[in-house]
Amino acid sequence: MKRPLYYLLCAIACTSMVGATMPMAAIAEAIQPRATAEQQAQADATSSDTGKAEYVTNTSATADTAEDSTATSTGTSEVSTESANDTAAATGPATDTPTTSLSAQTTPTPAAISTTSQTGYAHSATATQNGVTFTISWNDAPAGTATTFHVTQANGSSQAKARMDVPTYWDGGSQESVCDPSRPAWSSYHSLGTAGHDFTFDFTASGTYRIYFYFMDNDRNDPQNDKGIYYLRTTAEVTINDAARPSVTQIVNSAVGLCRQETNGSEYDMALWLHDWTLDQLEYDHSLN
Repeated sequence: MKRPLYYLLCAIACTSMVGATMPMAAIAEAIQPRATAEQQAQADATSSDTGKAEYVTNTSATADTAEDSTATSTGTSEVSTESANDTAAATGPATDTPTTSLSAQTTPTPAAISTTSQTGYAHSATATQNGVTFTISWNDAPAGTATTFHVTQANGSSQAKARMDVPTYWDGGSQESVCDPSRPAWSSYHSLGTAGHDFTFDFTASGTYRIYFYFMDNDRNDPQNDKGIYYLRTTAEVTINDAARPSVTQIVNSAVGLCRQETNGSEYDMALWLHDWTLDQLEYDHSLN
């Protein structure tokens, strides 16, 4: 009696712990009978063609409605100054070298670190409004090292601020937020001043990430110092293609393959195996961010 109760409690705790980030639906789809998977693949292909057409339409509509601001980008970044109500879709590359590792080693909080004196960056994204230009600059960081996003402003006031939103991840499947967007750490603005501000994030899986940066520069109590920027958004797009950091899809497919090899094929044994595998791969995020 104790064993079933233990596994029930573990399953409930595990589900609440990783529900927002663990692709359990993807595992369930990958482990279904092959005949069913082939039928689903045909349906997904039709749905994918429709989705691509909708993405092209939405992108054109967004470009036609952008007003009062301009945005440019270089390298692999993408910039957007649309309102926060707009929906952004992403595309990403496919990668190889599957593995079963899903260790949680991220540094998800957009933490402040010491301002760098570096002037040359591989990628940058800019947005301009009312004569004020905001620039995001970053370099590609190797696996196990957090990426630093250096944010600066030009022609702005001492009131200029910026914040980094929760990154969204895409590797050919659905888009998912990689952190809990309701946490206060992701809604705090930081003063840019004259030196700018640094945000960091550790990308742990290959795929495409989109990160929204928001800017403000206004002072209603001082009309002479009010730049009139209340809600300017820019998008930095980061693509990771690293054998040391397999995509979520590769991790899922590898886990499903091992599950089939190490179980007798019954749903009970596969569910138990995946439950134990999940517990072995994950750890608690004590920061809650």
